[in-house]
Amino acid sequence: MTITASIVLFRNEFIASLSDGRRIEQSDLRQMADGLHRAGILPNDVQFEWSGSAGQRMITAGQQVALRAELRRLARNKVNGLAIAA
Repeated sequence: MTITASIVLFRNEFIASLSDGRRIEQSDLRQMADGLHRAGILPNDVQFEWSGSAGQRMITAGQQVALRAELRRLARNKVNGLAIAA
């Protein structure tokens, strides 16, 4: 079963709610990508949300592209279940 992530930016903190009930919170975009990768989230299984509620900020197009690019990079660096040292 595919796990999806819904991401919001709330007070400079990226918060991902996963479809399996888990939640990941990171202030750094690369750390968020790493957490999502470790949870088995693929780049196409990420959606970004913004409701305009107090404290919530819009995730820019550049941030969205950067997060997906980092997820793709992490997936490419994984070979047969072993991470390649950079």
